[in-house]
This record gives sequence, C-alpha cells and structure tokens, in this order.
Amino acid sequence: MDKQNCICHSMKTLLKEQKIISGVDMEFQFICLKKKMDTIPFRLYSTNNSKPFMAFYKCIATPFFRLKKLYEESCCAELSLLEAIDMEGNPADPFNDFYALRKTNTCIIVNLSCFCVIDPLPPELVNRPLPIIEPKC
Repeated sequence: MDKQNCICHSMKTLLKEQKIISGVDMEFQFICLKKKMDTIPFRLYSTNNSKPFMAFYKCIATPFFRLKKLYEESCCAELSLLEAIDMEGNPADPFNDFYALRKTNTCIIVNLSCFCVIDPLPPELVNRPLPIIEPKC
C-alpha cells in the first residue's frame, strides 16, 4: 500500500470512529456517555519535517485539527482548526502545556498525500469544561 492510500485509509477510519463516538452511526443500548463527543483531534506530520503541520487563523497558529470531510477520490480532506486554550480559556501555546482544545469555524482543505503521520489525541480534550477557580481571599 502506498503512502497516499495509507493516509487516506487512516482518515477514512478516523471519520468512521468520529461518527461512532458521536452516536451518528449507531445508538447504544448499554453504554451511557455523559457527554456526546464528535471529534477525534489530531496532528499531521509531513514527510520532510518532524514538526507538525501548522495552520494559521486570527494571528494564532495551530497544529490541531478535526476531520470534517474526506474526498477519497482526490485524497484531500476538509479540516476544521482547533485552538489550544489554557485553564482560563485563553489561547495557549500548542507546544507547551495547554488545557483543552476549542472548536473554531475556520476550515482548510489539504492534500493528504503531503503527510505521512496522523497523531490522534484524546477526544476528551475538545471543548473540555474549564475548571472553576475559586478566588483567593
């Protein structure tokens, strides 16, 4: 299997699993999820670089994405950008400690044949509730 087909196949599996955890493709009888998850966040790595692919929006760079749509015939994908935030809900450095990932409405289309690695992250990171920080007296 060549690199292009491998990445496209992996993305197809990711999209399928994203639909499963969101309950789109099936209803559970015995599993009770406290919150519906509809995103498996991930990073992409290209063949010529050991750093993750970055996209830019609102003067913020992010290496975190959500797969919205897969175009198998061209091996392209529509990705929505995810923003790294800190415990106070402010934009955070995606390469240092961040608390959660926040969905954005910004999307890009990428050619998946330019990438060789998909690095999935825990779905619980997306829209993770911010902690309640009590003020010090």
